[in-house]
Amino acid sequence: MMNNAARVVTCYGITKDPKTNNFTMVMNYAENGSLRHHLNNSFNSMDWNKKCEILYDIASGLKKIHDNRLIHHDFHCGNILNNSRSWTYITDLGLCHPANEKPFQSGVYGVLPYVAPEVLRGKEYTQASDIYGFGIIAYEICTGLPPYHDIAHDEFLAAKICQGLRPNSNYKIPQLISDIIKQCWDADPLKRPNAEELYELFRDLHYDENKKNSIINKQTKEADEVNERANSFNKKLPSSSSTGILSYTTHTQAVYTSRLLDFKNLPEPKNAEYPGN
Repeated sequence: MMNNAARVVTCYGITKDPKTNNFTMVMNYAENGSLRHHLNNSFNSMDWNKKCEILYDIASGLKKIHDNRLIHHDFHCGNILNNSRSWTYITDLGLCHPANEKPFQSGVYGVLPYVAPEVLRGKEYTQASDIYGFGIIAYEICTGLPPYHDIAHDEFLAAKICQGLRPNSNYKIPQLISDIIKQCWDADPLKRPNAEELYELFRDLHYDENKKNSIINKQTKEADEVNERANSFNKKLPSSSSTGILSYTTHTQAVYTSRLLDFKNLPEPKNAEYPGN
């Protein structure tokens, strides 16, 4: 089974292939695959209540990890799963390590768009680095599109991220959610909320979304109206193919698998003003 309360995939044990001697972790099967795969297939049918539920699930899982004084260390949309009940779980804790211990692996390893700017410059991963990744994931859930999907994931992008570049879309996000996301990806790790705060914020938003006169309910309705008008004017919002699958073009050098990131002489992280949500 999965750890329903914590929203972290349960590991049953480890097995070894007798031919290759490779080890494999045995975990429950997630029918809908990664969250990225689920967004591709189902984003256009998701309402804001569902998006808030997903964010709440992920915040719950991250809180559990951080409560145990751990750091995920490779937090991105490919390491989040969705099952047949549409419940969302964090997985792939292979690089997870105690917050008070140095990692066993030197260098920066991860998916560039989700890696915090201080880590790109060579500082150690912290729980605040996970929070930055959460902010990027949250924006992806809200807009449907992978972060920086239309540009190369190279040293130039790493430098721009350190200079304050963040994902941007014409897709309207409710202000309460947008404000939380911006706090998560602040260039100063000390200004980011912790996992406990995220859990409480998205728990409240998830339940308040069902209340007719709540602030978040009014904001989600406004966002839907803005996005619907934008679609009617053919603006670049997430669109659906004839099969209902989310349609977008990914740059040939956009990489969404974890890899070693070795960038030199990146600028000091800072925030920058940017348009949009």
